[in-house]
Amino acid sequence: MKAVRLHGYERTPVLDDVPDPVVAGPLDVIVRIGGAGVCRTDLHIIEGQWAAKSGVALPYIQGHENAGWVAEVGAAVTGLAPGDPVILHPLVTCGLCAACRRGDDVHCAASIVPGIDADGGFAEYLRTNARAVVRLDPGLAPADVAALADAGLTAYHAAKKAARRRRRGGGDDRDHDRECDQIPRIADRSRHPQGCHA
Repeated sequence: MKAVRLHGYERTPVLDDVPDPVVAGPLDVIVRIGGAGVCRTDLHIIEGQWAAKSGVALPYIQGHENAGWVAEVGAAVTGLAPGDPVILHPLVTCGLCAACRRGDDVHCAASIVPGIDADGGFAEYLRTNARAVVRLDPGLAPADVAALADAGLTAYHAAKKAARRRRRGGGDDRDHDRECDQIPRIADRSRHPQGCHA
C-alpha cells in the first residue's frame, strides 16, 4: 500500500510503498482510510518536538484523525462488517486493565495512539481494534468527518463533562438540554448522550 512516512525529524515525510496491515488478533479491525486530518500535533512530530515522548522507531506513518470503511475484522469482532463507514477514536485501549474497566480509558495501561506512537492513518489502510471503531451514519462521508476524531472528541468530552457537573449541581433541565444539544453527534445523529432528553 502507499503510505506517507516520516523518515527523520525536521524532514519532509515521504510517500512509500509498505506492506498492508494484517489482522493479528481477534479484536483487530483493518480500515481502508477515506480521510485523515492533519493536526498541529503532526507538525510538532515532524519538527521533532515529540521524539522523546512518542518513542517510535523511524520511519513511521503519522495520522491520528482517521475515518474510512471497514476492510477486514478479527474473529471476535461483532457489530462491524466490511464496507461499514467508520471513524476511529485516536486512543486505542485494551478494555481489560483496571483503568478501562472503571471507564477511565484515557489511563489505559496498554493504550496506543496510531499516528503518534504507532503507525497511523496517512496510508491506504490502518489496523486498530474494535474498541476504537465507531460506525458512522451512512450519510456521512469519512473524509468529511475524519478531523473530528480528535478535534471533535475534544469538544465532545468537554461538553459532556460540563453537562455532568451541571446535573450534579442541579439547575434548569432546559439549560441542560441546550448544553446537550451542543454536543457533536459524530457517529449517529439520532443517538443522544446519556442523560440528555430525546
